[in-house]
Amino acid sequence: MPLSSPDQPPSPAKKPSLFSRLFGLLKNPEPFYYHASKILVRALYRVRYEGFEHIPQTGPAIIISNHVSYMDGLVINTGLNRRIRYVIYEKIYRQPGVHYFMKLNRAIPIDSNREAVAVALEKIKEALENGECICLFPEGKLTLTGNMNRFRFGIEWILEKYPATVYPVALKGLWGSIMSKKYSGSRFGMFPRSFRRRVVAKCGEPIPADSARISHLQKIIMELKNSIDLAGS
Repeated sequence: MPLSSPDQPPSPAKKPSLFSRLFGLLKNPEPFYYHASKILVRALYRVRYEGFEHIPQTGPAIIISNHVSYMDGLVINTGLNRRIRYVIYEKIYRQPGVHYFMKLNRAIPIDSNREAVAVALEKIKEALENGECICLFPEGKLTLTGNMNRFRFGIEWILEKYPATVYPVALKGLWGSIMSKKYSGSRFGMFPRSFRRRVVAKCGEPIPADSARISHLQKIIMELKNSIDLAGS
């Protein structure tokens, strides 16, 4: 006589133990970092996302944005259901603490010398060929005044290697918040003067690679930024 009927439902699979879950987290902490960063952004800001439906959930994409604070990338990523790989200045990438999280997030470091640029461009090309999403800040540094700096040519070099669609994002409300440089000369440096401040991240229409010249991109992001109403619902 069989011990169980063939029609009997299979016994439920055992849930992984706390030890195995902790071991999995230590082995691959990237998912934890991804979700924890979103919780942090929602705790610090009241962010409204506009136009983010333009950004595809799969396939190669390049996001560009104005650069206001060290939190910019996390703010953008919180509005998406996909992971982003950031292009980051080498000296910041190597800073203690920052390096761990940037490496964990598979960020791509870049420097101003020719060899470093060539290596970074190859890594970016490989990421896009693998259908990943790249985010970079064409100004190359944080604003010191709240206004945008002149865009650099890096984005054009990337598009020569791999002509992907560009998604422009304007950030507003982060100037004077934590990790911006509005108060960098004061005693408390980049510490915030207020919490849960209103922030808007607005994505414009996709820009094909053959139209993505730095002067045009800077104009688009400036127009997006000027169109943002922080007080809007």
